[in-house]
This record gives sequence, structure tokens and C-alpha cells, in this order.
Amino acid sequence: MLSLLQKYWWSFAVRGLFLLIFGIIAVTAPNMTSETLVLYLGFLMGALGAVFVFVGLMIRKSASNWYSFLILALIDLLIAYYCIFRSDIAAFYFVRLIAIWALFMGLSLFWIGFRLDKTQRIILFINGSLSAGFAFLIYFNPLSMTSTNFMVGFYTILLSLFILYLSFKLKRASASKKDGEANALTAGDDYENK
Repeated sequence: MLSLLQKYWWSFAVRGLFLLIFGIIAVTAPNMTSETLVLYLGFLMGALGAVFVFVGLMIRKSASNWYSFLILALIDLLIAYYCIFRSDIAAFYFVRLIAIWALFMGLSLFWIGFRLDKTQRIILFINGSLSAGFAFLIYFNPLSMTSTNFMVGFYTILLSLFILYLSFKLKRASASKKDGEANALTAGDDYENK
């Protein structure tokens, strides 16, 4: 699975970029209604779903767990559907949805952190704590909708920066793996020539 993530690092970079755009919109337009913000979220989630459908179909012959990309795509497209075509319902549940998403992301980061080395574990634990903290802050926010939009945007920007960081780490790992394989082939050729 890790080699798949390294190969398709760009799909996570696209996800991070789209989330960054949504976060900037939410932070810079605090007086925007929740229905309008939900509509922006819907279009972005639809684009993300399309990206993950494309990746899932590209790898279906080479990877046994290709369906995991399609599951992510299905979740994104389902959220997009509700945000675009049922925006009244999505706006009503918007804060709860973002809070649950933030809590899910926090727990996921903790789970991934337990499987990595110490340096990466610390980064993931910090991000997981921030996500869980934002989940409770957003869900129990006693302030106005304006401040909720700002908090959602701020959290989304932090999450997008983390996803971009993670995607470029995957890219570097993929590049160093290719360099290692190339060096091994070169060393093997040199040994045979001797």
C-alpha cells in the first residue's frame, strides 16, 4: 500500500491544494452564509472524488487494494452530492459534519502515527491532537456562524498544509526508492563486468 501511495503522491497533493482553497475561502469571507460555503465545499469534494476515481481505475490491474481509492472517491462524491443538490440539509449539518471529519482525521493520524518511526510519529501526534481539539472546538462552539466559518477555514488550511507535506514526503520517498533501485542495478552491472 505504501508503494501505491508513493506512486500516486500527486493525488494527495491535489487533495491538499483543494482543501487549501476551501480554507482560504472560509477564512477570507467570514460573512459568507453557510449555504454558500457548503456549495463551495461540494464543488471541491466533487473534483476530489473525480481524482480518486481516476486513480482507482488506473491501478485496478496492478494493485489488489485499488478499491480503497474508490471508497475515498465514493465518500467525496456523496458529500459533494449533498452539498450541491441538498445544500439546505448540508448547511444544517455543516458544523457537525466538519467536527466529525476533524475528529476522524485526528484519530486516523494517531493510528498512522503508531506505525511510523519516532520523528514522524511526533508530527502525526501533534496534528492528530490539533484535529481532535478543533473537532471539539467547532462542535461545541458557542460563538456566531462568522467565527465558526473562520475556525473551519483555519482548520482546513492546517489540514491541507499537513496533507501537502505528507504528499511531498511520499514523493521524496518514491524518488529515493527509485534512486536506490538504480544504484543497485548499476552496482550489479559493475560486479558482472569484473
